[in-house]
Amino acid sequence: MTVNKYSLSAPAVIRVALADDHHVVRSGIRSELERQPDIQVVGEAADGYEALSLVGRVRPHVLLLDINMPGLPGTAVAEQLSQMPDPQKGAADSFWPPYVLILSAYCEPEYVYNLFAVGAKGYLLKDEAPERIVAGIRQVMRGEPALSLPVQRVLLTRKTKPEHDLSTRELEVLRLIAKGNTNEEIAEALVIAIGTVKNHVMNIYKKLPNVRTRSEAVAWAWENRIVEIE
Repeated sequence: MTVNKYSLSAPAVIRVALADDHHVVRSGIRSELERQPDIQVVGEAADGYEALSLVGRVRPHVLLLDINMPGLPGTAVAEQLSQMPDPQKGAADSFWPPYVLILSAYCEPEYVYNLFAVGAKGYLLKDEAPERIVAGIRQVMRGEPALSLPVQRVLLTRKTKPEHDLSTRELEVLRLIAKGNTNEEIAEALVIAIGTVKNHVMNIYKKLPNVRTRSEAVAWAWENRIVEIE
């Protein structure tokens, strides 16, 4: 069970950072958010590297993140944030890392699966009404996934009884891969040698249909309900 970081003491004001390469999009969202008494926009970024730098400086509660940005794509931004140590560890506000709420024009399954795999807490489409985005920010702060209806359909149409011949250990490794863990982190979690992890990964590639890369393994795991949203 995932525990909401603010389950005991919610902040009076939700600090939000915006990362999107389109100024008009950022401006429109910012205008709506600034009308909310419980939300404060603490910064904006127009590319992936700027987003990482911004988050490290302002430490928002929520990062509203586009997928396709110059420099570094949103998937990489989310993944790096999930592994980045708190740049201000010990500060009065110990909330880290920020919740990532995706705001994208794309709803292809591989985007959805891979973004949840690297820690996204919600996934909204850009054609949502502004008030839905506001509600989504509040949802992820409560520990609830914020999902547009097309994204929900992607997740609901996943297979319920996947066919595979993976061993119990290989399934454990695959679940950890699908949650964004590195081989080193998997070895530590399962108390096995990193060479053993690599062997399991190669076996997973051999046994699963059309899976030859880590990204394809992640997509297969999400599509086949090997892992669920936390």
